[in-house]
Amino acid sequence: MVSLPAWMHPAAADPAPIAAPRRHPAVRRGLAAMLRLLAALLDDRPAARRGLLQALDPRVKAPALLGLAVVATLLHGLPALLAVYGVALLLALLSRIPARQLFGAWLLVPLVPALAALPAAVNVITPGAPVLPLWPGASVTDAGLYVAARLMLRILACVTCTLLLVNTTRPARLFHGLRGLGAPKLAVMLLAMMVRYLAVVARAAEEIHLAKLSRTLLPGTLRQEQTWVAAGMGALFRRTRALGEDVYLAMLARGYTGEAALLETTRPGPREWAFLAAMAAIGAGIWLLDAGMGR
Repeated sequence: MVSLPAWMHPAAADPAPIAAPRRHPAVRRGLAAMLRLLAALLDDRPAARRGLLQALDPRVKAPALLGLAVVATLLHGLPALLAVYGVALLLALLSRIPARQLFGAWLLVPLVPALAALPAAVNVITPGAPVLPLWPGASVTDAGLYVAARLMLRILACVTCTLLLVNTTRPARLFHGLRGLGAPKLAVMLLAMMVRYLAVVARAAEEIHLAKLSRTLLPGTLRQEQTWVAAGMGALFRRTRALGEDVYLAMLARGYTGEAALLETTRPGPREWAFLAAMAAIGAGIWLLDAGMGR
């Protein structure tokens, strides 16, 4: 049996003041930041604007942007990677994509690869001229910085190309275009469900956390907080699994077959083919330039 805290005991003449919990706990700040990022990524208002990429058919736009991302993965020199990154930024400018739409992903997505690239900058892995001494026998080298910068630029270029495709195309049109390009029906269906319920799952996690905060008087120990987080993850899994099953059964009852249906269908025109040819020429030119500089 758990005894009452001292400040609730009737015999307490001068109860000790209650330690007020922090106004903005780290977990709550993290959840709020994640929700803001998801809201920015799932915002379809940029797709409704008048811009270069918004007016193109997804069946042409997707191969062009994803092909540019593939070219970025094949490049080795920093000038060529900067050129691909510049082309992606120019397309974002011509498509009137807000900077906040890309800034959050620029900060979050390359974080884990950046941590993985840090060891490559040390002379233990990448020998070279020392630039920044760390400890006796170890230092950051110029060749290591070059390798890390190349990795980060490659990731940023690929992320920007992918975000351009997502932010300039409504989900239904994007999934319809992917099916037109031969993407498997199951993969397209899973992507559609993920986009639809990603924000719902994040909101459910925030509601569980806020419910816990509203019932907490004193902050618990680290072990208690870890126990609660594990229990919250299990509750969130059960809740979202039941929701997913109910929604899927409801979709099947209404005739859903896994295909993305559109009220209006379009066909690629001269504008789309010209854009695809221009992007192919730009990608090939950058790749040949990088190959020539490598020699």
